[in-house]
Amino acid sequence: MSALPEGSVAMALIVRGKTKCALCNVVIKDNDEVVATSHFITNKEDPLWRFSDAAMHKMCFLEWDQRGPFVEKFNRTVGYHHMNSDGSIVLRSRQETERPS
Repeated sequence: MSALPEGSVAMALIVRGKTKCALCNVVIKDNDEVVATSHFITNKEDPLWRFSDAAMHKMCFLEWDQRGPFVEKFNRTVGYHHMNSDGSIVLRSRQETERPS
């Protein structure tokens, strides 16, 4: 994966009316709320791998039994962004991302 400019977010490609939800396998429609991430899990053996770089209906995501571990893994793995428990992603401040020396 190539480096992105600071503050930018790479996300899953979503074609509304064609892309299927990774959780329920139903097509994501124009007005559906969506949770999506970039490809942040590189280990294909990880049980959450197939949900990385995938789109999910927000309602499916909120009811998903693996939501907590997925959010935790995203937040441990992705440096400048933070996923809230509802799947929304926000930019972390520079102070939050800097580690004490």
